Formats: sequence, C-alpha cells, structure tokens
Amino acid sequence: MDNKDYWDSKIIEWEDSMVQKERVSFIERLASFFRGPLKYRSQLSLDLLERYVRNKTVLELGCGSGYFAFTLFEKCGTKHITGIDISQKAVERASRIAAERQLTAKFSFFEGDVTSKTLPEVDVTIGLGFLDYLSPEEIQSLFRNIRSPYFLFSFADKSISLLRYIHKCYMLSQGCSKHYYYNKNEMAGYTGRKYNELQFLNDRKMSFTCIVHNLGMPSAR
Repeated sequence: MDNKDYWDSKIIEWEDSMVQKERVSFIERLASFFRGPLKYRSQLSLDLLERYVRNKTVLELGCGSGYFAFTLFEKCGTKHITGIDISQKAVERASRIAAERQLTAKFSFFEGDVTSKTLPEVDVTIGLGFLDYLSPEEIQSLFRNIRSPYFLFSFADKSISLLRYIHKCYMLSQGCSKHYYYNKNEMAGYTGRKYNELQFLNDRKMSFTCIVHNLGMPSAR
C-alpha cells in the first residue's frame, strides 16, 4: 500500500477516533486511549503560534480534514490558511466544513504530495506529525522548497520509551508504508542553512514527540 492509499483508507477514521469512539474500529478505539500526547501537542503548538499567526497567512502541510487549521483560525485570528494533504477524502471533508461554516474566503484546501509540489509563499508554514512520514531526503527537499520566513513542525523523536514501542507496533499493524523517527541533531541537519537558530521543545506530556520551530528567530531568507 503506497502512502496515498494508506491515508485515503486511514485518515477519516483516525480523525474520528480523536473525538469519538463510536463508529470506529476496535483497534482505533484502543489506540484513542494513547492519544492524549497528540492533543497536548496541538495545544502547545497553538500557544507557540498565537503571537506569530494573527492576521498572517499560514500553510499547513498534512492538514487532514482541517481540524487544527480551523482551531488555529478561531483561537489565533489568522488571515488565511492554505492546507495541503495527500488524501482526497480529507481535503473534501475540510472543504465541506469550511463551506458549512461560511469560511471559504479564509481557507483553501488542496490535494497533493508536497514533496513534488510547488509551495505557496506564506508567513508561517506548519505541520504536526507531517515529518514523521518523510524520509531524510524528502525533509531536506521540503525545507529547500518552503517559502515562509517562519515554520513549526513536530516529529517523532528517537528517544526510547514504552509508548514509542507501542506506537511502532501500531504502525506496523496498520500497514503504514513508511514512518520515521529522528533525533534533534538529524533534524537540525535536514533543515539546512536556510534558517538561523532552531528551537526544539520536548515535554513529557507529548511523550516521544518533539517540536522544532524558528518562531521569534530572525530569518536567514
């Protein structure tokens, strides 16, 4: 199963399991009990982004059905958010939600593989969990193609923990075509010299997730 097929078959149920346990498979109901760190990651990212996205344009990579994008708009007052996801099903649902909320002027959602897509010029580029599914070469290419002075991404850290082992078993059981874990030094190397000093944020409440960003740092662009 390639990356697109995997997410087309997985993303809707995965998102639904974050907010409800009905109408999802047993494995997703079980996995939902371990997703507290992902919810905390979203809240922490909102706190970090708030000062930098108000009245600004944002690009979210791996936007899914736009749930984080809609929350970012509501909490932080963004000017416009563009979302790109490899799953057509997720993009269709995100566009439908934007229309239902009469927010089509504030959001644009597109299907596409960002590793081979020209990215729009924006103020801030974000991606939560997005780098987890990119190879080192793809991450290097991504950072060369980003067209914003600031960014915030999360990635799965190589730190050893029980939850990381459980997560790895879960990914294998779901037939995920590729998933990666990185350490801070590796991630710093993949971003290249396009950006100045990076900031890394670990928090036990995020389990083995790490956030990397350059918010508040002068851009090298």
